[in-house]
Order: sequence, then C-alpha cells, then structure tokens
Amino acid sequence: MSSLSIGTGNDWYTMGLGYNQDDGFSFGSSLEATFDNNLSFQTFIRSYTDRIQSNRRYDEIQIGATYPFLFPAMHNAGIGIVGSAGVVLSGNLGLQTIQNRFHTLIGRDQVTLTYYEDQFKSHPYLALKAQAGYLVSNTLVGIELGTSYTHQWEFLLEANTFVSYGGFLTIRLGYIEKFVEGLYPSQKIQEQRYEGLRLAYVYDGGLFQSSFFTFLGSGASYGSFGLDVLAFKRPKTYTQTDFTFTSGILYNMEGHQNRLVAFSFGPISLETRHTNGPMLNRWEDQNDRMNLGSWQLGYRWEFKSLSAFFTPVVKVSAGLHRFNLQQNYTTTLVEEIRPSIGMEVGLKIGNTHWWVVGNTSYHPRLAVALYYVFNADSITTVEYFKPHTGPWIVMAGIVLDIDHDLS
Repeated sequence: MSSLSIGTGNDWYTMGLGYNQDDGFSFGSSLEATFDNNLSFQTFIRSYTDRIQSNRRYDEIQIGATYPFLFPAMHNAGIGIVGSAGVVLSGNLGLQTIQNRFHTLIGRDQVTLTYYEDQFKSHPYLALKAQAGYLVSNTLVGIELGTSYTHQWEFLLEANTFVSYGGFLTIRLGYIEKFVEGLYPSQKIQEQRYEGLRLAYVYDGGLFQSSFFTFLGSGASYGSFGLDVLAFKRPKTYTQTDFTFTSGILYNMEGHQNRLVAFSFGPISLETRHTNGPMLNRWEDQNDRMNLGSWQLGYRWEFKSLSAFFTPVVKVSAGLHRFNLQQNYTTTLVEEIRPSIGMEVGLKIGNTHWWVVGNTSYHPRLAVALYYVFNADSITTVEYFKPHTGPWIVMAGIVLDIDHDLS
C-alpha cells in the first residue's frame, strides 16, 4: 500500500462562491487506499438534505475499486482510461444522527428531516473515464470524457478540460449531465443542483489533501480535507520551493471563522477567504445565512536568516470582497461586490528542513490581516448585517504553508 487517505467534507467550503444553504450535499467523509500498482479502493459517505422543498433526506455510501490504464502516444503526450466498479447503498444509513450530534456540539440547529424509509437499497455501479493530455514542462493540459451507471439510481455523463500542475494540483472546468431514477422525490431536486457547468480543483500535497467543486448555475458547492497517514514513509527529497499551497483558519472581530486557500509562486499569491452560515449576532434565526468572500492578489516579503526559526512576514494585497445575505435559504437580501486592499503581518514558524514530508516542507504561520473595503457605506443592507460589511475588516489566526519542490 502506497497511500491511505482519510477525509471529511462539508458544503460550507465555498471559496466565497455560491450560497451555502446547508442544504443538498450537506456533509460526508472518505477513505481511499492506493497500492503500488495504482489499484485503489474507495469508500465515500454522503448525506443529502432538502429543507427547502421536500423536507426529506437520504444517505449514500459508495464502495468501489478503481484502476487506471495508461497509453503513452509520444514523449510528452498520452491517453489514460480509468475504470471503476462497486456498489452504492442508499436510504437511511444513520447519518442524521451523526450530523445532529455534531450540530449540538457546536451549538447549531439540528437538521431533523424524515427519511423516505427506514431501510437501505443496494445499487451496483460501473464507471469509465478517458483522458488525453499534453505535457509542457511541469504542466499537463487536456480533456476528459466520463460516464457512470448506477443500477436503479443514476446515469451520469461528463466532459472536462483540465490543467494539472506538478502532479499535485488539478483544476477542471466542465459540464455534468445526470439522469436519476427518482427513487426518492428529493433525488430529483439534488439532480438539478448538481448538474451543469462545474468548476473544481483537487490538491494532493502528499500528507495534506483538499478538493472543491461548485456548480456555477445553482451555486451548490462542496469541499473536503484529508490526510494520507502513510505519507511519512516517503523519502525526504525537498531542497527548494517552486510552489506554495496555503490553507488556514482566521477569525474576524465578530468571531466568525474564515477559511483561507492560497496558491503562491514565489512572493506572488492568489488567495481566497470565505465564511458563511448563521450570524453570531442573529443566532436565534439560523435560517438567515450570510456568505462573505474575498479574492486577493498579493505580494509577500520574508525577513529571514538561515539560522532563524521564526521568520517575520509582511504581505500587501488588492482584490474584491463579496457580501451576500440569504433569508430562509431562498431569498437574496444582499448581493454586493466591492474592491478592497489589504495588509497582513505574520510570523512563520520553523526553518526550511524543520518539517519535511516527501518533496514538501510544512510551515505553520501566525497571521493578522487588515482590509479596507471601498464604498462599503453604499452597500444596500439590513441593520443586523451591517457589522459584517466593513469598511474595515480585521482577521487573525493560524495558517499552514506547504512548499513544493518540483525538481
């Protein structure tokens, strides 16, 4: 076995896009084992809720195996075909109990919806995906076509264009079409949310992994984080930084958790921060949900010496802030985007070879960020949403920089 990845996901991971109605593909988890011959076994757990139309829910557990066949066409181009087979279990699989226990732990409203029946059904499935790619330096570009059939459950078609950098970061833009059996009425509702034009990324940093997708038509999205518990077995080959992936958590002055994702080439970074869900200053009405996002282009300076264990960091940035407020999951009260500038100061912990896993070097970083949002006073809003719209926004927290060596 070469890797064993354990992950969890939630629809609150929006990258600042969409609406995070805490509805639809609500939460899930995954377990994947891959062997040296590239054969892999996967288990995906998914919980679907519908609080807007049917007030029903159902669960899915998908268990299967995948194997890729590679056909090099020339030195820097090739074709791959990936086959998968397994079974999908659907119905009442007990995920409502898990969700409500977690919501109780964090003080959120419980999601108590009726299952269609207190049993589960079994659906065998087959899937096939064909991919053609062309390699330029460290970047693979290409197209892929895929299909899957799950007996008495779902038939899926997809087409994507993709860019894969360094073998660890892949971005896809494509289209998905679903045809469901309609075994449960809300399954048809989920079909409408999770088909159409889709933007997605998959990041595999060795030890740390994450993924995200959003359907641009419906605004539905889902993201996950995972760990490969066998990554520490890999030989340490890191010597230099060619690319940095950053993930972290920062809190604003109202106490809301903001998720950070950033991609950096040297000192230049492209990053997004987002928070969503009920407002702490209106906790009594958790059906009103805010979505705050920012997308920034930044430049960073590090003030370090070879012997320094703590490295001061300063970053300046400019970009856009989004302010969205949904009432009762369906009615948009606020949808505004404003330009912004920002400054971040931080303290990077650890030297270059302090925490190395394979060809990556990990560095925690303490960070404090200050943003100014232009024309924030002109945002059309309601009184209880004003504390979240600026013009000054302060955040503080801890992030993790993952430096990749592509040599």
